[in-house]
Order: sequence, then structure tokens, then C-alpha cells
Amino acid sequence: MTRERMRIASVLFAFAIVFIGLCVFSYTRESATWDEPQHLVRGCLGWRGDNRFDPEHPPFLRLWDALPARDLKCDTAVIDQIPPDDFAGLGQFQYAQITLYKMNDADRLLYRARFMNVLLGVLLGVLVFAWAHEWLGFWPATGALALFTFEPNIMAHSSLVTTDLGSTCFIFGTLYFLWRTCRHLNAVNLAGFAVFFVLAIISKFTSALLIPIVIILLSIWAYRRSKVGIAAVIVVGLALASWLAIWAVYGFRYPPSSNPNWLFHFNNSATLPLSARLAAWADAHRLFPNAFSQGFILGQIKAQTRGAYLNGEISSTGWWYYFPFAFLIKTPIAVLVLLAGGLVITGRLWRKFLDTPVFIVLPAVLYVGTAMTQRLNIGVRHILPVYPLTLLLCAVALAWWFRRNKRPVVLGIAGLIAMTGIEFARAYPDPLTFFNSLVGGPANGDRYLVDSNFDWGQDLKGLKVWMDENRVPFINLCYFGTADPAYYGISCALLPGGMLLNTSQPPRLPGYVAISVTNLRGVYFQSKLREFYAPLLAQTPVAEIGRTIRIYRLESPWWTTPVPSP
Repeated sequence: MTRERMRIASVLFAFAIVFIGLCVFSYTRESATWDEPQHLVRGCLGWRGDNRFDPEHPPFLRLWDALPARDLKCDTAVIDQIPPDDFAGLGQFQYAQITLYKMNDADRLLYRARFMNVLLGVLLGVLVFAWAHEWLGFWPATGALALFTFEPNIMAHSSLVTTDLGSTCFIFGTLYFLWRTCRHLNAVNLAGFAVFFVLAIISKFTSALLIPIVIILLSIWAYRRSKVGIAAVIVVGLALASWLAIWAVYGFRYPPSSNPNWLFHFNNSATLPLSARLAAWADAHRLFPNAFSQGFILGQIKAQTRGAYLNGEISSTGWWYYFPFAFLIKTPIAVLVLLAGGLVITGRLWRKFLDTPVFIVLPAVLYVGTAMTQRLNIGVRHILPVYPLTLLLCAVALAWWFRRNKRPVVLGIAGLIAMTGIEFARAYPDPLTFFNSLVGGPANGDRYLVDSNFDWGQDLKGLKVWMDENRVPFINLCYFGTADPAYYGISCALLPGGMLLNTSQPPRLPGYVAISVTNLRGVYFQSKLREFYAPLLAQTPVAEIGRTIRIYRLESPWWTTPVPSP
């Protein structure tokens, strides 16, 4: 092994050890976030050939995460008794909670599945290093990898059983190998490009945005290199490979399960986007599996109106500036500084824009621009594919500074990377709660954003620890999440608004009241329930669990309106 390869291997090995260690320590301290039980159960059922559960995403990533958790105990016969539309709503959430927390050891299965997603986080880091190294050299690539290691949004979603990080990995891999293919057209680069593209398509519906991106970038390459015919063959090959992969991941079967009469058929009104109506047409002609076509339609239906929170305001249709603002306050300051420098340098070298920067800037602009037109404003995770591209632009700034080879410059770079580590440490071991110092860090996070930006239901385990340490045998709980408090031994009255928990009770006072900050802000509540909890915002909590659950000691009723009925 040459000295250069040894140096690269050492950096990547150190990165993998540190990144995996940080992720594992973090996720073993956290209960399931809102979406994880559904994703995990979906993957386990998929291995049994049952695709009726949670069709809103293609199943590949759920199958990957559930690979070491296939011994899940479940009863799929009950699904046959539930109408498809009902099961795709509240039914599947209740089924997941009962299956995971009543019939299985939830955390044992969850930890195994989370580790599979961590491996995809490591793969993404390696891809970022590889692209930066081939483009800019060893030291800029190492700097980008250091920023990646302590990028809180990437780490947070690398530690969860969801589709966000995995699809980001496959999207980035597609762009990386497309860039390599356009530089050197050979079998290896083409194979990498095709594999990552197909994996992205069968992992998350929003990955379909890769289609116009790939067509535009291939068109630019074909025009510059006079390879229009080859580009057309590549596009046709990708379409055919994706179509076959979609059928394969659903077991080459049109119905979602072995029951041929159990089919999804969601309302496809004229108010839905054209893409949803095309999906309905494709389903009518059985061009794709039923769960694939109808799952896409279901996602479009749910995206039309959704509760959203920003800077103390609540909306059902969101704000056009939600994602730029979320990116600004959820991204480490050093990354923002280096990103600005990278953009300036890239702009000054505009004559070389079509060589490499277009493969980075164009996808990032299209992803953010598309997100800004959507009404689904529930988390910066929906633009997570922008983050590894951002780190490549940071590497451009690092490369420019490294070429100066002056001590103050080196110290400045080290200072920026150290700043990232310090900001990261303020949120760790719960990187999901990260906010940068521009808004005062995680302590002020819920003033600006909640839900998957901050409080996603991850702190039930911490609540149980606090109760044991303070000898609190019983608590009033309004929990935002789908984990089961009883699984952790939490004895509680489940207050109104506890989302999908099956029952609710009036508060028992005097006593302690614990409420998730997403519920405290009333994001998904009707006005009466929001008014019921609003007085607690003026109270001083006696404790905060992981910043996401606030605990109050109350001797008498706090509410000024009647207790909402269950």
C-alpha cells in the first residue's frame, strides 16, 4: 500500500470509528422518534412479503434497516379485517405500537435497525471524502470529512430508523458517480451511477426529483461532448432498471399482500398535483405495484395541508421561506461561513462551472427550490440531501485557504472546525435538538422550530430516569410520539392530546405534569386543546428532559377552559 493510500485509509478508519461511536452512544439513550416504529414494522413485514403497512415510501430502506430485526413477532391476519383506507390512517400507527411494544422487546429491535442506518451514514461520509479528494485534494477532503463527522443534522438522522439519511446517501452517490461518468465514461462509473440511482428511486418518493436533475446534467454533458446518443441510451437504461427494481422490491406482485382483494384505492381528486393523477392512471393499468402507485398518491394527499410551526406561529399550509430559515439556524456557523466562501470562489471561477460545480449547485438549488413550493413544513430533514453538497462547497473554501499555506490561515481553518465541534457538543448526545449560536443554541430551539427539528418523541427514556432519581412514582403526561410509556415502566395519566396513545384522562393534581414541547406549542392541536395547555408556557418548569419534555409541579388546575374530552 502506497503512503497516500495509507493516509487515506487512516483518515477514513478514524472517521468511521468516531462517527459510529458517537451515533451508537446517542441512539442508545433515546426512545423511538415519531416515525421509527412505523418504519421498523414496515421493514419487518416487507421481509414477510406483506407491503400493506405504511405505503408512503418505497420499501428498500425499511427492508435494509429491518435486516437484523426480522424476528419481529406480529399478527398480519388482523390487517385483513381492516379496510385499506382506515389501516393507512390511524390503524397502522396503532398496529405498530401494539406490535413493537406489546409483542416484542422494542429497544432491542430498534437498536439493531438504527445501527444499519448508521452504516449508511458512514458510507455517505466516505462518498463525501472521495468526491472532495478527487476534485480538490487530500486536505480539503479531510476538512470536509471533519465537518461531516460533527454535522448534527446528518448525525441525528444517521441514528434513526427513517428514510431521510439513506435516501440522502443514495442521491449523493448518484450525483457523485454521474460526475465521474461525465469525466470518464467507463463500466465502473456507469455501474455506480445506475446502482445508486435505482436505490434512491426504490427508497423514497421524493428521490424522483433526481430524474430531471439527471436529465439536465446528462444533457449538458452530451451537448459539450457530442454524445447525445449515449446519453439517451443511459436514460432509457436507467428507466428500465428502475422499473424492474420497483417490481422486484415489491416481490413482483401487484397486490400489497397474498390477499388479492386487499388493495389501496385513495381518492384522487382533481385538486391533487398532476403527478398524483398520473400515478392513478398507472395504477389503473397496473404498470406498477398497487402499494407503490397508491402510496405515492397517499403522500400527495397528506402533503396538501399539514400543521407547521415557525417562530411561534402555526399554519396548515406553511411558509415559502421555511426551509431557508430552518437551514440558516439548524446549520453550524462554521459551515455557513465556509459555504459562503465556497459560493463566492465558485462564482469567481464561473468559466469552470460546467466542469464540476454544476453537479453540486444545480441539485442543491432544485431541492431547496422545490421544497419551498411545498406545504409540508415539518423538518429540515426534507432538504437533508443539500447537506453533503454543502460540505463539498465548504471544501472549495478550504482548498482555497490551504493553497495560501500561511500560519494564520491554517489557524483560522482549525478554529472554524473547532467551532463546529463546540457547537455540536452543546446539543450532543441529542443532535436532533441542535440549533446554532445565532439563535442561542438548543436552549432556544422550540421558540423557532419543533417536530422533527427538535422534539420528535425521543426522550421517554430520559423521563423515566428523572422519575426514578426524584422518586416520582406517577406523572401526568402529554407525550408527542408513538413510543409506549408503559414499555419503559412509566406510570402515568395520559393527558388529552397525547396523539396516538389510545386513551386520555384528566390531570391528577396536585402532582407533576410532563409535556412534550411540540404539544406545548400546540402545533397539531385544535384551538380548544391549544388553549388548554397555553397557560403552561408562562410557568417555570422544575426540570427539562433532553430539552424536549418539560416537567411542572402543579398544586391546582392551570387551565382556564374546560378539560377537553378524550
